[in-house]
Amino acid sequence: MIALEEVIPKGVRGRIALIVAVTIVLIAGFLIISDYSKTRTLDEVGSRWEQAQVYRGQQDFVRAVSTYNSVFEMISSDKFPHEYGMNHYYLGKTYEDMASYENASANLHSSINFYSKAMHSFSKEDSPAEYALILYSQGDTYLKLYDAGGNSGDLDTSINKYKESLSYYLLEEDPLYYASINNKLGNAYRKKGLSQEDAMAFSESVRFYNESLRVFRKDTYPVEYAGVQNNIGNVYLEMSRLNGSKDNIDQAIVSYGNALEVFTFESNPMEYATVQNNLGNAYLELSAITERSVNVEKAVNAYRESLKVFTVDLFPEEHKGVLSNIAKAYKNL
Repeated sequence: MIALEEVIPKGVRGRIALIVAVTIVLIAGFLIISDYSKTRTLDEVGSRWEQAQVYRGQQDFVRAVSTYNSVFEMISSDKFPHEYGMNHYYLGKTYEDMASYENASANLHSSINFYSKAMHSFSKEDSPAEYALILYSQGDTYLKLYDAGGNSGDLDTSINKYKESLSYYLLEEDPLYYASINNKLGNAYRKKGLSQEDAMAFSESVRFYNESLRVFRKDTYPVEYAGVQNNIGNVYLEMSRLNGSKDNIDQAIVSYGNALEVFTFESNPMEYATVQNNLGNAYLELSAITERSVNVEKAVNAYRESLKVFTVDLFPEEHKGVLSNIAKAYKNL
């Protein structure tokens, strides 16, 4: 074999070496500049996301949407796939927020559209965390859409989205997400039970609520614990209206009592008043089955407790509703 040095003159070899060295330097410089440019872009994207979050907190949704849309001028799906997908996700959250203030149905449909676009950027194999998060948010949006329009298909879709999302969140690894989704499923099945007078749906609701209590324990998450206990009480009370079961009313009263161990007049006045009103409803239902006068009096006492918060000046509608409940209770005597 002939050595390279034998066929390339010495002077030419020097020029080639110089060209190679310059090329290496140029490539390295390009990579450095490219990395720097990418880092600057990501920094700017992060800055705009933070600003949009501020606008959302201020309920300035027009500016929030405009800021998120400006991010698309800086990134593409091929060069920044993660940021591209998350930007669609954040737009979905923004329209979901907007639905609480105006044009609920239209804004919720926009939210669903952006969540669907976000899903195209993430696969359940490569990006399970993002994939599950979007499913969770879709569940929320479809549940709100059901509340806005009463379409049972939206309720079923919400349940399916929550369940699929739950398959990615393990009790041991993601306890808060696990508990939160179980609580949301409890809410969804409760609404299904109410709309269809479905005892099985109510039973599923209680099952999911109880599953959330594996995380939302009284000693670690007292407020969440009390909220779930109130929800369970509501489900048992609604079940009793289907079958007239005294046992279900008794279970409701126990659950409301559990909630009131946390929700006190001093610490959580609004929640305290709400649970006391629910407790009054439970005793009123019980009065139709047993010990009429005793349970009517317990109902009235609970209603009066709620009036300590629901005053006519601060909460006129709630005040009026509780007074109506008291009048109904005395009519039962």
